Amino acid sequence: MNAVLKYDILGTRNDYELPISRNKADEIRSDPFGLGNNVKGLTSVNHQRNLSNYAEELVANFANYKHEQYFLLLSDLPEYEQNELARLYLESTDRDTSECVHGNDFSIENEYTCALLSMLKDDSQENREKFAEVTRKNIINYYEKFLQELLDESCNDYLNNMMNEQGRYARYDMEHGDVLWTR
Repeated sequence: MNAVLKYDILGTRNDYELPISRNKADEIRSDPFGLGNNVKGLTSVNHQRNLSNYAEELVANFANYKHEQYFLLLSDLPEYEQNELARLYLESTDRDTSECVHGNDFSIENEYTCALLSMLKDDSQENREKFAEVTRKNIINYYEKFLQELLDESCNDYLNNMMNEQGRYARYDMEHGDVLWTR
């Protein structure tokens, strides 16, 4: 069984991820490259945790606070943030791209297939850019519902964390179904 591990070196940010069998992990931890005191360690990469942490970071940076609630729509995020969120989601699903590249259109004449055929017919920079843009847009569209649910959940988690830091805790009003924050 393989695990994805990251080799961290002090003073640098190493995002290189390498699938390593578990029995080889101990060999790597024993410093086979002779890096000595410069090695911070070998850490497991948890893609689901990375996705959740990134979503909470987006909430902290982009969410609006109204009526004692945080709100953030996927469509309100800059394109580069949407791309990174989608990339992290793909990593958390073991890079399954079998359907998402088609977006929500699985017809034979969908935009993805047409852009792919155009690029294969004429491998120009313009056709490559069109194919890349169509693919990116389709992936965002395909996962839009899930990504929005993730942002909604992160908004709720962020609100709970912020209130708890202020010494407030949630209490449910059974009569009205509201959440009340008390000290």
